[in-house]
Amino acid sequence: MQRRWILYIFFFCALAAHGLFSVHSRPLQARWVNVPPVPSEAAAIAMALGDRALAYRMYGIMIQNLGDTGGRVTPLKDYDYPRLGQWFMLEDKMDERSDFIPYLAAYYFGGSQEPEDLGPVVDYLSVVGERPYTQKWRWLAQAIHLARFGLGDMDRAMEMAHTLAALDYEKMPAWARQMPAFIAQAQGDKETALAIMLSILQSEGPSMQKAEVNFMIDYICRRTLDEDERQDYEFCAELPP
Repeated sequence: MQRRWILYIFFFCALAAHGLFSVHSRPLQARWVNVPPVPSEAAAIAMALGDRALAYRMYGIMIQNLGDTGGRVTPLKDYDYPRLGQWFMLEDKMDERSDFIPYLAAYYFGGSQEPEDLGPVVDYLSVVGERPYTQKWRWLAQAIHLARFGLGDMDRAMEMAHTLAALDYEKMPAWARQMPAFIAQAQGDKETALAIMLSILQSEGPSMQKAEVNFMIDYICRRTLDEDERQDYEFCAELPP
């Protein structure tokens, strides 16, 4: 009988403690502590039982949902971008062919309105954009766009534009090779922009699509040359008013 009363007392004490704990903890909510630390490559793979593909997807889903769980929506400006950049690079070691993380970096995290946030995104995209796989050059083009319009770093944009133009991809469109001219024009260096466009037009014009040639002529005549300078180029006279 005495043992039974001891059990009852213990049960009701535990029940009361649970009730007090529930009342105290009810208003508490989980707090997001921002982007977690980046593990080593070996530790990251070990967490996926040695499967690189699984590790890539597992951490990719984590990056995709960072800050947006439990009914919480986190503004892009609140993320730790230097640490995000480390996660991007870790993921690149897991799978350098996949476009999942580049898409997240370029079209989601690249949407931050804070210029200081975009440096790690540009650094990452500039690396994956030089990979020798189909369509990877597009990430380098996206890095140029972010450097020019997001960071406002025209020198960095020009450096990557020359890298993009030098890539040897058979199906890369003409506008990608013209990127240094676009950046030079934005910098106010009309002479360099004109020289690049004329060089491409003369060397590759015969093999380019008609629409691409027309675009280049229009760009040269309407955006690069002034009215007096157009008279020195016969193809400008053929443009419709």
